[in-house]
Amino acid sequence: MKKMEEKKVFFRSQGGGQYFKREGNSVKIICLYEFNPSIERTKFNVALIDALHCEPCDAHDFAKAEQEVARLLDLPVEPWPQRA
Repeated sequence: MKKMEEKKVFFRSQGGGQYFKREGNSVKIICLYEFNPSIERTKFNVALIDALHCEPCDAHDFAKAEQEVARLLDLPVEPWPQRA
């Protein structure tokens, strides 16, 4: 991955089913697959972003993915507070 892309915060998998938000040394992962929707946090790994052929996206796209996964998981769909 190019150095410039390593500094990006938001990514989307090539197929659009997974969204990633880099938060320091960790990454928040939103999975929108209806058969297994999930929200998780794990250690950031550039190799994972590369393997999924991710492309940068913006905060708005990531927020929409959060709303959709909340709907799929039957969670409240109010805007979630953003971490500082």
